[in-house]
Amino acid sequence: MIRFFIYFLILFSNQFTCQSIDTIDQKKFTKRSTILSCIVPGLGQFQNNQIRPENVKNRLWWKLPIIYAGIGSTTFLVNFNNQEFRKIKEERVSRNQGNAANNYPLYSIDQLKIIQEDYRRLRDLSLISFIGVYVLQIIDANVEAHLFLFDISDHLGFKLKPTFLMENETNYFTTQISFNIKF
Repeated sequence: MIRFFIYFLILFSNQFTCQSIDTIDQKKFTKRSTILSCIVPGLGQFQNNQIRPENVKNRLWWKLPIIYAGIGSTTFLVNFNNQEFRKIKEERVSRNQGNAANNYPLYSIDQLKIIQEDYRRLRDLSLISFIGVYVLQIIDANVEAHLFLFDISDHLGFKLKPTFLMENETNYFTTQISFNIKF
């Protein structure tokens, strides 16, 4: 598995360094960044670092520890809450079959049911948090690729000007707002 992961990183890192900024197809680049971020969390941010404009001072490596800390902590919480949920469920099933209390002798069956539901709720919230962190890092890679490739040259313009038009057979003016966009 580690060999496959290293091969995967080497394969894509060679493609990153061979690409010239002048020849980047914007749609393909943002699509690749999003797909890479879906496959391996943080790989889309790593790819976006290759096209980072020269005037942007910070590197994008600082996002990777945040992404992996979020994914790792939510994975730990999902696992922990699921284990506790199963332990309490097994204890409740054991007590309902007439066996003596093994793990939680201080709690009654009704209290164990409440605790079990709490751990189920926490497990579900942790799973939603995991999905949220995963989706947020995908969105971040996509938006960042779009923003790095966005044209901010001086040739773009936006002008808002009011105009007054006279109606054909009447003597009153009507107002009109026009948007002029120059590329």
